[in-house]
Amino acid sequence: MTIPIIKVQQLNKVFSTDDMITHALQGIDLEIQQGEYISISGPSGCGKSTLLSIMGLLDFATTGKLFFEGVDVSQLSLEQTA
Repeated sequence: MTIPIIKVQQLNKVFSTDDMITHALQGIDLEIQQGEYISISGPSGCGKSTLLSIMGLLDFATTGKLFFEGVDVSQLSLEQTA
């Protein structure tokens, strides 16, 4: 089995203010193989843009793991993710 180009494991994203907690993503698991086409669909506010922002390294997950070509991106320096 080949290593997926992108792998997401138990990804969670929580936004919080003084009086409100919003769970934008809860327990997301996803594998994308090289050359594979996918679509991410759903109603407004369900976390599509949040997921893509995390996968594009524009934002960070609250918990969970994101791997790019088998490498845990949380272990990369800011320069390596640029």
